[in-house]
Amino acid sequence: MKDAFSLDPWRKLGWRDPFWELLRFYCSLRGNEQKAFLKELSGSKSPDSRWWDLLGLTDDAAKLIVSYCEQREKLIEKALESLRTEEEAISFCKKNKIEWAVTKTKSKDHHQSTKTLIATVSAIAERVCKSLGETLEPNPQKRCVWCIDNHLHVTARNLDGAVPSLQDPYIVWEIKEYWGKTSGGSKMSDAVYECHLVGREIREYQEKSKHKIAHVVFLDGKDQWHSRKSDLARFIDLHNQGLIDHLFIGRTIETEWEPILTKLVRARRDV
Repeated sequence: MKDAFSLDPWRKLGWRDPFWELLRFYCSLRGNEQKAFLKELSGSKSPDSRWWDLLGLTDDAAKLIVSYCEQREKLIEKALESLRTEEEAISFCKKNKIEWAVTKTKSKDHHQSTKTLIATVSAIAERVCKSLGETLEPNPQKRCVWCIDNHLHVTARNLDGAVPSLQDPYIVWEIKEYWGKTSGGSKMSDAVYECHLVGREIREYQEKSKHKIAHVVFLDGKDQWHSRKSDLARFIDLHNQGLIDHLFIGRTIETEWEPILTKLVRARRDV
């Protein structure tokens, strides 16, 4: 089953490909500069070109970044359409008899966000693992640790779930749900950084240990993610770079998490 936010030609480049540094440079530009950058690279190099020599661009690299950005915009719109309101997330939990907790704050005036995404991800994972005779850790209180063939790795932070346990897991996940009624903030950028760090360290460990680890990320919260479009786009980039293996956004969690997790667990058990 293909992920909803995958662009296969770019995922095949590999996470170390120089293309991803070029994309990061593009993302560092401001709005009008981004438009000027893509406009220049859409044509042939000229004496007035600003970026070609500065970045050492080739025709192929220019075509690749322009094409990716076009496809990227379509995925961003798809992601925005997929995001749920907190009421929609609660409705799904009620329909599927999933219990959820609430994030309580000291201020009564502050929105008391539900943990409906955490509850949904965990409930589906528990159901799948139970049906396949696999164990899981749906609420880690400490970090994941791998020690395979004398290669040791400890995650930089606690993650949100692991299969089959926190010791040598082959599936790990992170959950970023923001149901507040404000316009989001730096926490969204922090979420990108956290998932980038975890994903990169996992890829580096894979290269040393030859141990395949699936890094899964879940995002939801229509109001706040809509106000942080650039951060949402970076998650799509991390997925297509290969630092996130499976990216679920909003309603895609309801339909795609179960079959993809089932496939991952079965593939591992068949090895």
